[in-house]
Amino acid sequence: MVNTGHPIKPAQSDPQSYTIEELFIASKTGNAEDCEDAIYHGPHFVAVIDGATTKTERRWNGLTGGRAGALLLQKTFDTIPPDATASQAVHLLNTALQRYYEQQNASEIVQADPVQRITASTVILSLYRKEIWFVGDCQCLISEEHITNNKKIDSITANARSLFLEAEIAQGKTIEDLRLHDTGRDFILPLLKRQLLFQNKPSTGQYWYPAIDGFYVPPEGIKVIPIPSKVETVILASDGYPVLKETLQETEQALKEILHEDPLLFRKYKTTKGLQKSNISFDDRAYIKIKLLS
Repeated sequence: MVNTGHPIKPAQSDPQSYTIEELFIASKTGNAEDCEDAIYHGPHFVAVIDGATTKTERRWNGLTGGRAGALLLQKTFDTIPPDATASQAVHLLNTALQRYYEQQNASEIVQADPVQRITASTVILSLYRKEIWFVGDCQCLISEEHITNNKKIDSITANARSLFLEAEIAQGKTIEDLRLHDTGRDFILPLLKRQLLFQNKPSTGQYWYPAIDGFYVPPEGIKVIPIPSKVETVILASDGYPVLKETLQETEQALKEILHEDPLLFRKYKTTKGLQKSNISFDDRAYIKIKLLS
């Protein structure tokens, strides 16, 4: 699960190469086959892909939408030209999903009902352009600068879940009761489904947000961060880590401490889901630390 110091040599057209100093990926259940995160590392791009937790019973060749999307997008990076812009790369990722919908005879269904779509967030390092690209709520650490891309709507639903859980506890339920059955998650699930009406649609107003889902992502939904020339280390991660540190060990320790103090994640670090009794974390998580070589 962890790689250290493996050099990735560039193609002749690449301006630089890199080594992977640390790499880790884990499912929230502890079963790798359930993981809806993925990591890609190739000669031109490095990326973390976070497949969204499925809100329906639909399966794609036996896989949840989150896992199917993460694996498909992971493969798609091999087809993206080295000099692609952020917009061009996002277009190709969405095109791959559109083709998959067509193969599954689901194009009309996902067009009519956004809840049925495969949805993912991603953070991408373009070696050619020396940029970090975000679509959705992944994160990165450039030297010591922590950059996130959180959605406003997630803060609203996380706070609504927190309020509901506090009310449950006020009525006599315990943390352990709620870890067995998160009634706060049940409470916000209709909102989580309805928020998909805002996905990739700035015209819907203040709650819109971007995502890779096989449909057009407006330019303002793609966050581009240039990498300063003196930067040597870049860390990419999914939002399965509440805190991102300079090493995997420190990052894992910070997660462990938060889960110990607030396993439902509704007080110290509010999210839309907590640590279920049978799971090892509240979400899938992916972490890759890159050292750039000039």
